Parts: sequence; C-alpha cells; structure tokens
Amino acid sequence: MSHNVSGDNLVQECLIEGGGFKCISRGTLPPESAVEALFNKLCKFMLYVSAVLTGLLAIPICMDIITRSFFGFAIEGVIEVETFALVPIAFFATGFLTMSRQHIQIDIFFDTFKPQTKARVVFLANLVGLIISVILVWQTFEASLDNNEISGVLYIPISYVILFTTFGFTCASIGFFFQVLHSGKDLLKHKDLLGVLLPIIIVIAIMALPWIYKASGAKLSGILIGAIGFIILFSMLLIRVPIAFAMGFIGLMGLFCLKRTPEAALSAIGEIPYMQTADFVFVAIPMFMLMGELAFYSGLSADLFECANRWLGRLPGGLACATVGGCAGFGAVCGESLPTVITMTSVALPPMRERKYDPALATGALAAGGTLGILIPPSIGFIFYSIITEESVGRLFMAGVMPGLLLSAMFMIAIVIQVKRKPSLAPKGDKYTMQEKISSLVLLLPMVALFGLVVGGILAGAFTPGEGGAVGAMGAFVYALMRRRVNMDVLKNSLVATVTMSGKIFVIFAGVYIFGAFLSSSRLPNLLADTIVEMQVNRYVVLMVIVFLYIVLGCVMNILPMMLLTLPSIFPTVQALGFDGIWFGVITVMLMEMGMITPPVGMNVFTLSSLAPDIPMATIFKGVMPFFLAMLVTIMLIIAFPGIALWLPNLLFN
Repeated sequence: MSHNVSGDNLVQECLIEGGGFKCISRGTLPPESAVEALFNKLCKFMLYVSAVLTGLLAIPICMDIITRSFFGFAIEGVIEVETFALVPIAFFATGFLTMSRQHIQIDIFFDTFKPQTKARVVFLANLVGLIISVILVWQTFEASLDNNEISGVLYIPISYVILFTTFGFTCASIGFFFQVLHSGKDLLKHKDLLGVLLPIIIVIAIMALPWIYKASGAKLSGILIGAIGFIILFSMLLIRVPIAFAMGFIGLMGLFCLKRTPEAALSAIGEIPYMQTADFVFVAIPMFMLMGELAFYSGLSADLFECANRWLGRLPGGLACATVGGCAGFGAVCGESLPTVITMTSVALPPMRERKYDPALATGALAAGGTLGILIPPSIGFIFYSIITEESVGRLFMAGVMPGLLLSAMFMIAIVIQVKRKPSLAPKGDKYTMQEKISSLVLLLPMVALFGLVVGGILAGAFTPGEGGAVGAMGAFVYALMRRRVNMDVLKNSLVATVTMSGKIFVIFAGVYIFGAFLSSSRLPNLLADTIVEMQVNRYVVLMVIVFLYIVLGCVMNILPMMLLTLPSIFPTVQALGFDGIWFGVITVMLMEMGMITPPVGMNVFTLSSLAPDIPMATIFKGVMPFFLAMLVTIMLIIAFPGIALWLPNLLFN
C-alpha cells in the first residue's frame, strides 16, 4: 500500500508492508538541461557515498568497543575516523537536499499565500540560499588554506577535512543556482517582473544594512542589534526561507554590524561548519537514526503491539491502550517520533478499524503515542538538548524513563476515561489467559535486550552515547538479519533515510552556530537572563511563561528548529533562576512532544493523515486533544514533583 508522507518538507513514497515500512525519496525534480541532469546524478552519487560511510562508520566503533571491553586496548585512530567521517556524512547530501527541495522549512503561512505570492517567496528563499552558500564556499575554502594542523594519530591534514564542507556547500550553491533560475523563469513566464525585482531588492537591502549602519556613525547596542536580527530571522522563516540558510544569512549580517568590518565577520564563520560537525558527540545523531531505521524492518513493532494487547486488551479501549504501550516499547529502540507513528500505524490501525474503533480515538492514540519516541531513551530529543546545553546525555536518558512511563500511563488513563464515558467509542477486546499473557512476554525480549545493551552500556561507561548508537544500530541489524528481514533494498533505504535526515540536521547546525556567534557577540541571551532574574516575580511564574511560549511555538514550527532557536537564549535564564538543567531538559522535550500533535503544524498528525487519507485531519486533531491535556497534566506533575525526573539519574549517578 502506498502513501505520500510530507514531513519537514520531505516528500517520500511510503510503502506499508506487514510489520515494517519503507520510505523512498522521490528524488530530484525533473532536469531541464543536460548540465542539470548531470548535476542531479552527481548529487545522488554523493548521497550514496554519504550513506555508505554511515554504514561503515558503525564497524570500527563497535570493533573499538570490543577491544576495549575484552582485550584492554583501544584501536588507535578510531575517534579521528569517527569525527572526520562525520563531515562528509553531514555535507555530502547537501546538494541532493537542495535539488530535491528537502531542506527544513516552516510552511505554516506558505499554503495560505496566493500562487503569485508563493512564486515570489520561493524565488526569495532560493536567492538567500544561493548567497549564503556561495559565501560559505568562499570562507570554508579560505579556512582550509589557512589551517596547517595535522591530526594527532592518523596525521591527516585538517585542511583536507575542511574541504569536505567546501564541496558540500559548492553543491548547495549550484543547486540553489538552478532553483533560482527555475523560480525566476516561472515568474517571468507569467510576466511578473516585479516578482523578480522585489526579492532582489529585499535581499540587497538586508545585505546593505551593515554598511548603512557603519556609514551612519550610529552606535546601537549589541542587544538592540541582536533583537533586530531575531525579528528579521523570524520574518524570513515565516516566509519559508530554509531554516539553515536563513540563520546563516542573518547571523553573518549581524556579525558584520557588530564587528564593523566584513573581514572580521567572515573570518568568524569559515571553520564553523567543520568545527561544529567534527565532534565525536555528534556521532550519536546518524547512529541512533540508523538504529531506528533498522528496527523498522525487524518486525519489532508488531511483536510489541501483540504483547501489549494481551495484557491491556481487556481494558476499556484496550487496543488503543495497547497502541500506546507498543509506541512506548518501540520508542525505547527508536528515539524518534515520526518513525514511531509510521511503524505503529501500520501495525495498530488495521485491527482498530476492524473492531470499529472511533476514528478520533484510534488516530489520537497513535499520534500521541508516537511522541513517546523522543522522550523514552535512547532519545534524539535528549541528544539535541545535551549538545546545545552540554548537560550529561546519560543523566538525561535516565531522567526520561520515569516521565516516559508516567506519560504512557496518563495516555492510557485518558483512553479509559473516554471509553468509560462513552462505551460506543471502542468495543471490549479479546480475553487472554494468564498463561497466554506470560508467554507473550518473550516478544519483549529483543526490545529489552536492545534497550539494555545501549542504555546499560552507556550507564556502565562501556561506551559513549555516540558509540551506543553504533552498538544499537549493529544490534538492530543483527536482529533483523536473524529474522531474515534484511536485503540490499532494506539496507539501502535505511542508510539513505538516515543520511537524508542527518544532512538536514547538520546543515541546520551550521546555520545555528553562525547565528549563535552573532547572538553571543550581541549579548542578547545574557541580558535576557539578567533582566528576568532581576524581575521581582517568583521564578515559577517565569517558568510558566517559558512553558506557554513553547506551547505557542510548537503550534508554528517543528521541534528541532524550535529547540535550536530558543535554548541558547532560554537555558542561561533557567540556570540563573536556579532550576536543574536535567529536570528542565525533561520539561523541554515534553513540550517539544506537544508540538508534534498541536495544530496547525503537528507533524505526527500530518503523517498519520497521509497514512490514513480517509480520516479527516480535523478528526485526528479532535482525537489528540485529550492526550494534549494528559501531557499538560504530566508536565505540571513533574514541575510540582521534580523527583519524578531526577530520582533515577540521582540514584544511578550519585
């Protein structure tokens, strides 16, 4: 069965097959010239190179862990291999993402625009992407020429590794050049000369601001410049400029203003894409994603649902409760929300349809249950939070366990209450004997083994979180192999899906750190923290404002850009108020979860709607409201009783 799934502007063909699923990118847009066709082939080839590197990366990591654990020595150079391989993995897919228009964007207002406005906005977005990409090609190349360092073990010149970023942004530049030509041609074809000139004038005006500011002799505070930068950035994001390139562009313009000379600003960004990628901490991102992709194909989700159904099926709304239980179990080996929704929908929605479950209840349980994938460890959400705030990933993972179990229970309570009040929503489930229930526990063993292997190894200090992702990916691969669910197509699709999403994330990181350099120079986050701390209000009032802000932002943007945009400013405030960073990490990730199901851009809802096109999206949004309230109650409980989140990490780490 084939469905279209649109997530983060990613257009895919998704094939639901039994207990697993397959997502295959439709590829690049039809070329209009032989040169463009050749470039498309190059982009796809580099995507496959990145995919192969991702698969191969898990091998030396696992070998190093084995030699350390059993033979008492580490393989020299593995850490350098990890960090240097991340650079091509991160940036070799950039050309493909540009040509296939898969960079992450905020689409909330775009669909409301008139066709002519849409065409103008697309031209503007492509123009911004082209300009900042060309600047990054220039500056990363300059950085490679200026760098004379050599790695300590393998003696690899760092300049060569930096050139991987240059190559990636070169491909992005060429891709945006083609997109500018196509979007400009569309406007001129409709005789909209103003539609071409207006975006060019806007971009030139923004680029001229630093020079106008310098020539005027005015001396604005860095804080005011930072605030103006934020306003322009959000304006760009809301008109669908790709997040990574909008942040890079505004960050660079802001640095021009603060540093007063273009040379100083440009020199500050040349090594950022390399420096913020070649870090072994970031290995966790592609490795955990690969682990989740391989878990899809192993049939693990069907086993988890079957076990949960035998134990929970007789409860009011038992199949929906079993769906939540299955999502919680799958989240323990996946770490992401959308894959959990897609996989569990293929397993749980057909039996709920067969039993005549109310569509709102069935889809609401699936959409909300899918959010557990970014709360229950290992969690991609906690990994991002750790990278931004430098909090311990191990502590964050453990802090997510009790809240994850509590939220799962709250979801089930929400289901039971709904069905108790209106029994017609869901019929009673099948009755199973205790022997049948106990025998079904064997179905949990692969999930428990994989979870124990990864999280247990991290907690025991046997390997780092990044290495844990490689161990998990290898474990998921071996399990899928044992069940004869692995072939070349499965491997290829898993790796391509991994590098496609990883490429989107890493290019956003490059933009975030350029914008972060601007914010740091402006001191806006520090002023915000100082101002709030000096206010004569209870710190919990400030916390409630932050919670409300995240709920509102969750309605207009996806979790990754929301976290990357806000945490650099909000986290110093939270620290200054004396709140625990690990505890706040749990609150943050749960608020991000809420954004996955809130209208108008709840990605879990959009994904589910595309998988069940006969169910109106309004019905799904109606179905998630009781679960939204359950999330809110759970967050309030964790705020009132921090020990829910902190007891386990304090017990294990202290």
